[in-house]
Amino acid sequence: MKKLGTVLIMLCFLAMLPLQGLGASAAAPKISVKTYKTEQIQYAVIHGDKYKAVNAKMKKEAEEAYATQKKLDKQMKKDKEAGVILQGTDYVIGLTPVIKYKTSTNISILTQTYIYDGGAHGNSYYESYNVYKGKLISLKKAFKSDSAYVNGKKYAKQKMLHNPASYPFADNKSTIAGHAFYFTSTGGIKVVFDPYEVAPYVDGMKTVLIPKKYIK
Repeated sequence: MKKLGTVLIMLCFLAMLPLQGLGASAAAPKISVKTYKTEQIQYAVIHGDKYKAVNAKMKKEAEEAYATQKKLDKQMKKDKEAGVILQGTDYVIGLTPVIKYKTSTNISILTQTYIYDGGAHGNSYYESYNVYKGKLISLKKAFKSDSAYVNGKKYAKQKMLHNPASYPFADNKSTIAGHAFYFTSTGGIKVVFDPYEVAPYVDGMKTVLIPKKYIK
């Protein structure tokens, strides 16, 4: 089947995602997962009018992934004609949403984008959509205050620097700023690092836990 090998690699990466039990709440909204024009591109939909803004952003990510696939198809055709890649090798992008947490107030959806455009292996990167009381929030806004955010960044850096076995590539420039994250059942958050940022590719996605005392 076309793209089967690459899709299997994508599934292996998904297996690396840390498991996170969903928060239980009778009032938590329903979340559906839909495909966008091709089975390997998916996006989440949170049911309810107040989630229109975040739903639009998640669908836009799917649309952009599909546009990237079209560009990859053109490049793959050129590369095959030029003989620079083997027949049977496909350039592909996959987008997969994972519902990491949901309650009546907090929702976290983490998306993994896997892209293979040649070379020894593909690459993955992550995006997150976090809702607090119906509004999409940034990493900084998940913290109790500006000072809590500053202290949380310091905490995360020291945790990584003091655990080289788990974060061998971490250094003084490592920061949680600008990264994906998701809420946890402990009341804290886990900040996500893409492969190669703080650990080797083989380790896949890495996370660092920020305790509840810093978080809203």
